[in-house]
Amino acid sequence: MYDVMIVDDEAMVREGLKALISWEEYGFRVIDTARNGKEGFTKYRQLSPDLMIVDIRMPEVDGLSLIESIRAEDSAIHFIILSGHSDFNYAKKALGCQCDDYLLKPLDEDELIDSLKKVYGRITRHHQVHELVERVQEKQVEMVLTELLEGTPLSEIPIGKEHNFFATDYQVALVENRQDRLTKQLKRLIEEQEEGYVIPFPEYIVIVCKNRFLQKRGKDHRYHLFAKWLEEEELHACAGSKVVNLADIYESYQSAKRLYEKKFFVEKGRLFTADQLVDRSKPEAPEFSLESYADRLYYSIDIGNMEGCVAIIEELKNVVIVHLQEEKEIKVALFQLYSNILHQLVRSHPNMEGVLEPLVMNAGDIYQFEHLPGIMAFLTKQLKYVIDCMDNGQPDLLLRKMIALIHKIMRKIYGLKHSQASLIIIVLI
Repeated sequence: MYDVMIVDDEAMVREGLKALISWEEYGFRVIDTARNGKEGFTKYRQLSPDLMIVDIRMPEVDGLSLIESIRAEDSAIHFIILSGHSDFNYAKKALGCQCDDYLLKPLDEDELIDSLKKVYGRITRHHQVHELVERVQEKQVEMVLTELLEGTPLSEIPIGKEHNFFATDYQVALVENRQDRLTKQLKRLIEEQEEGYVIPFPEYIVIVCKNRFLQKRGKDHRYHLFAKWLEEEELHACAGSKVVNLADIYESYQSAKRLYEKKFFVEKGRLFTADQLVDRSKPEAPEFSLESYADRLYYSIDIGNMEGCVAIIEELKNVVIVHLQEEKEIKVALFQLYSNILHQLVRSHPNMEGVLEPLVMNAGDIYQFEHLPGIMAFLTKQLKYVIDCMDNGQPDLLLRKMIALIHKIMRKIYGLKHSQASLIIIVLI
């Protein structure tokens, strides 16, 4: 549907034209009218119509002056001129302004319909050619960038001035690719704002960002829209190193690929970089003992210490990242730990069996998560649920909390081991 504006100083003509034909039947809709050339020019800039039907004789600014002003800045718009004078000079001037037709008043309905059909065909052909040119240029850009991303030297790639690749710096980002619509949305967010180029790959979408776009963060409205989109779509996304030369985007792409392989360790919905990952080579990382963490968590749950559970789970997350390599390996370890805790609780609190059994049955939900932060949030939520249930149904919970406090004080003040402190408390009791 193409937009039409009617410009005529006679209200009867303006309203009569709107009612004369079924505009939508011929692919048009009347979006506004104007009383003279001056108002017509103002509304043209506001509404950008595809076609303007303009009267020749109007006060202040006549029709031909209006058309000449608009044509000076818009070569694509179409005009149909209306005139009450069959003056060849008007027609000649109108043709000089590249008008589509010249119709005489009183207007004949069939003549207007024939004119609209011609204009509709011309606009449609223009749009098709424009879209074809855009697609060709887009494919050329994709081909050039794909070759660079694959490591082809810049000197071996023909790059024309029309590609407009120049920027102060470049940075490659990768975004999880699940559906075709994601590429289209990213093109609107990135390419239409001239912030970079978007190239779909099977596993992810590659964005070659320009001019420090990814460093702008909250300072830039367009980056805010991009970040909000990532969050709403819940997508994995990462950014490689920043480079200053177009020839070096291969280096940025390789660093982004290495990061993307670690996406399991970060939360979805946010762009992550290398400095946001735990260093897997940290020598000070504690030894990983599944049984030790299960015992510590069980003990914290048993005394109703949710704060302790949260601290242990956060420590566990960092230790897991350092000591375990694969996603499957991590999920198996955390499933075993969670199951171990639940079974200990079932054995020590038989009266809680109704609460704990469903959790045991659904422990396999851990395998459904796509990233480690999601698993840790799941564990935190489940353990809090258990503690809340125990708080409601365990009369001796206060006693256990007091014993735990004494236990902690003895270990801290006297430097006793866990087992030594436990033995002294047993003797005292």
